[in-house]
Amino acid sequence: DVKIAASTLEARNNNQMVVDPVEFVITATNAGKTVESTKFNTYVERIIALPEGVDASKITTGVVFNRDGSFSHVPTEVFEKNGKWYAKLNSLTNSTYSVIWNPVTVSSVENHWSKAYVNDMASRLVIKNPESFTPDGQITRGDFAEYVAKALGIYRTGVAKAGAFPDVASGNELADAVTVTSEYGIIAGYPDGTFKPEAKITREEAMIMYARAMDIVGLKEKNNNRIESYLDKQEISGWAYEGVKKTVSAGVFNGKTKATIDPKGMLTYAEAATAIRNLLTETKMINK
Repeated sequence: DVKIAASTLEARNNNQMVVDPVEFVITATNAGKTVESTKFNTYVERIIALPEGVDASKITTGVVFNRDGSFSHVPTEVFEKNGKWYAKLNSLTNSTYSVIWNPVTVSSVENHWSKAYVNDMASRLVIKNPESFTPDGQITRGDFAEYVAKALGIYRTGVAKAGAFPDVASGNELADAVTVTSEYGIIAGYPDGTFKPEAKITREEAMIMYARAMDIVGLKEKNNNRIESYLDKQEISGWAYEGVKKTVSAGVFNGKTKATIDPKGMLTYAEAATAIRNLLTETKMINK
């Protein structure tokens, strides 16, 4: 039983909303009792018809509204059927949704190899503060967790919980992302219980998170022997080997070069944005 109702919730973001907010609720009825299903194990498709006259090329992404009136990215594919355009939003929860036009140009990548990837992720609200984006800077563990949470559409504001990690206070700007990625099993702490959100993330640490994100979106491995082509595979930590093997086998989180993984090397912001976008395009959750 699916109930769809218009919402009067107003956005407070500087984006152009293409359709009025719509509330999607899925309920299950058994023996005369109806219960709302609020969280799902797999993505549920929400289809929103675009208004007549809307230029489909000017649709950036679907968004989910947070309780404070802000909104966050939801993986969205725009498609045409029988002469009419639609936005397919992929979500793991019930909530209120809309579709926005939000083109962002990140000046720091104008002449960088990652230009198309970074601009797309910034436009989709995955990259915050695009005006200060440093493509070749080393990304932190907390920022990478936030990239993953926002890209997968599980990020929400105001959900931070105290106590998960002693070094991530509930008031930390990354606490919301750390909370949701921890609840979805994407991140884990160090043996001493800390998360170290400000520490630079190594490529093998990032690949572990990425492998867990693959499970959520249903991205399967393609070439289990691909890891054998890397000359430095023996440098991968034992605890990380299976996760690294899994990510490179999918063909969307690549080595540092064609011949090396550089597992102990640090991941850059540009590499992180590219990898997370590849995850979404490969699963056809967003348009290429």
